[in-house]
This record gives sequence, C-alpha cells and structure tokens, in this order.
Amino acid sequence: MNHVITEETTVTKATIAEIINQEIGLSKEDSAAIIEDILDEMKANLVNDGVVKISSFGTFIVKKKKERPGNVPRTSEKVMIKARNSISFRPSKIIKRLINDNK
Repeated sequence: MNHVITEETTVTKATIAEIINQEIGLSKEDSAAIIEDILDEMKANLVNDGVVKISSFGTFIVKKKKERPGNVPRTSEKVMIKARNSISFRPSKIIKRLINDNK
C-alpha cells in the first residue's frame, strides 16, 4: 500500500473500506463492519482503561484535565473551565521517523 496524501484530507470509514475492498477483495459491507468493530473496541478500551496502544503506530491516552480559570474572548469575562477528560496521541518511533523522512 503506497497511499501518500499531500493535501489536507479527512480519512473516512468509507474510504478505508474502499481501500480494503480494492487491496484484499473483501466486500465493502464486510470491510465497513470490521472497521466499525475495531473502532468500537478502541472506544471501549479508552473508556475502561484509558489507553489504546497500537504496535508500530502509537498510543491513544485519556488525560484528566483539572478545573482551571479562563476568559470569554468576546467579553473578557472570567469563567471557570470545568474538569474534563481529553484524548492525546503519542506516535511510535516508527511513525515519527516516517513523518520526518517524508519532508
């Protein structure tokens, strides 16, 4: 698979299903179902464990953000930003190398 995207592009589940269909020959419906199952498993792991590690790709981590003071830009009103969870991604060394070698 040699898919180099040079423009800003959104990769959709349908696009991935199409690529699987072309590369492997699996039907688009089966490909879409597999993608949906993978994403559901990732979501469940993020909710339950807070971490999804994909070997040779990277790690998704749920981080807890504390309540903090902030401003409303239009009015400069002071407000408290509620505590919340956020997701962060740490690419693997392999992905970092690929990105930096393809300048």
